[in-house]
Amino acid sequence: MLLILVLNGILYFWNLGINGWANYFYSAAVQSGTQNLGSAFFGSSDWGNSITVDKPPLSLWVMEISSKMFGFTPIGILAPQAIMGVASTLLIYVIVRKSFPAVPALFAAVVFFTMPIVVLMSRYNNPDPLMLLLMLVSVYAIQHAIEFNRLRYVILTGVAVGLAFMTKQLQGLLVLPSVSVAYMFWGNSTWYRRLKNAGISGAVMVFTGGFWMTAVDLIPANVRPYVGGSHSNSVLELTLAYNGLDRIVGTEDDAIANLIPEQFRQVNSDAGLARLLNANYGQEIGWTLPAAIIAVVLIVLGWRLLPCERGARALAFVAITWFLGTYLVLSFMGNQIHTYYTEALSAPLALTLGVACAICMRHNRLLVVRVVAAVGILATAVCSWLILSSVVGWPEWLDNAIMLLGALGAALSVVRPPARWLAVGAGSVAVAAMLAGPLLTSALNTTLPQNGSNPVSGQLTKSRASINRFLDDMKHGNPAWAYDVAFGQTPNTAILDKLRASSKTCLWAAATTASQTAARLQLEAGRPVIPLGGFAGSDPSPTLQDFKDHVENGKICYFLPQDEFLATKSKAGTVDEISEWVKGHFELQMADGQRIYDLSKRTM
Repeated sequence: MLLILVLNGILYFWNLGINGWANYFYSAAVQSGTQNLGSAFFGSSDWGNSITVDKPPLSLWVMEISSKMFGFTPIGILAPQAIMGVASTLLIYVIVRKSFPAVPALFAAVVFFTMPIVVLMSRYNNPDPLMLLLMLVSVYAIQHAIEFNRLRYVILTGVAVGLAFMTKQLQGLLVLPSVSVAYMFWGNSTWYRRLKNAGISGAVMVFTGGFWMTAVDLIPANVRPYVGGSHSNSVLELTLAYNGLDRIVGTEDDAIANLIPEQFRQVNSDAGLARLLNANYGQEIGWTLPAAIIAVVLIVLGWRLLPCERGARALAFVAITWFLGTYLVLSFMGNQIHTYYTEALSAPLALTLGVACAICMRHNRLLVVRVVAAVGILATAVCSWLILSSVVGWPEWLDNAIMLLGALGAALSVVRPPARWLAVGAGSVAVAAMLAGPLLTSALNTTLPQNGSNPVSGQLTKSRASINRFLDDMKHGNPAWAYDVAFGQTPNTAILDKLRASSKTCLWAAATTASQTAARLQLEAGRPVIPLGGFAGSDPSPTLQDFKDHVENGKICYFLPQDEFLATKSKAGTVDEISEWVKGHFELQMADGQRIYDLSKRTM
């Protein structure tokens, strides 16, 4: 396992700096937290404390601690993410190894750490790696609670799930039904004691996950930043709406969806059982997805083939129910889904394959088990062939080579080998066929710089309607304004010099209506910048009157217009009112080709 962790570390840490500030929006919030303790507590986008990011700040706190220890640099921000990715790999191994032999545990760990979406996010500064690590901690804790009948492990489960909620809200609760039912059915104590312990754990979970949000909502709105992502300045609304039902249901009025101009949006939703295999998500998670579904069937129909120990059956239950629940949510949620959400499926997918591998090894003498294993191997090879043949950039022979390797591995798996070394050889061929595609794509991820709100894995797809094609077109200036909207306008020296010189006169150096642009300005200038309307530009913060008061009191020095960003919104809002007011009362200036308004020079 040590060798696996070393290889894992190399994959996650090599060339880590290529992503720079990665998601500027979160990097700017980390910068804000290193400048001001209040900003750190609230998770503010800027240390003038105008508005928070649209997630709880737990993942920001980890990156802020790292930045305080090692310096505020891209590596200082991203290194904790990579460490959490390696720690998750170790937990996958430990969880499976506790109930099954080493080989299935190693297989599950390798499947996990070579998954392109896991590699991508372990090298990025979104909250997902911390959320996934905490969800795995909850599974580890419930295993120990079942085996040792100790209340402290049940409490640890509640703490871990609560902190996962504190990281990314409702998405962090996807593991909760699985671990809860597993404890109630396989816990080694009386029903009364299990119910009592579960109640205590639930209370701890509610306290851990709800303390911050309750504290923020109880603080008067006029002495704290606006809660980004909410329309009523409430963390409760942020939780249940923006990061809750809005993500599941999705509507045409969704703020995130409106960031994409209408002419580029798909007419119909791609929701359905095959969503995660299409051009948008296939390279992220689709490689072993068919095998995992077949593994679920094997585990369910072959339940009696599992060891009789409580821990083994509890783990099998957690793996398949966590996998199925997450798979269905991702497959049928609304159009607010981002490609990187698929990381939530990576851990239960790996655990499911690990349990299925253990069944196949334990009952290899049964023909039906060998046939099911062969079907899973072949399905993975076919899926890899389909994914590789749908992208450009790989050698033309690669997809066929993996397909042939998978067919060979499947054929060898059906035949019961007469010698152990032949079984090892057949298994090695099968694993190579299953992991070749994702491993190559993951290695490619380490060479591709990623920035902005939606990093994507792998090669460009042949489909012009895919997300990675859309993002690539924007990076290459098609349409010309889109890069500024999706990745933030690249600030020039003249603009930055103006913002840096504002330190003696203004609380905020500037305000602008595109969050990524605001973040880039703040990161480069080292001065707080207001992202008007928050991440999506749809939050009523600040109000027009608040903005006027800030300008009147000399708190904001400059305004940078983003008319193209406003044009993507389906309906006017507070940011439009502010933009129109500035244009009507201040003179437009040009600074090396970029537009800017000096808010200290009023024209009327």
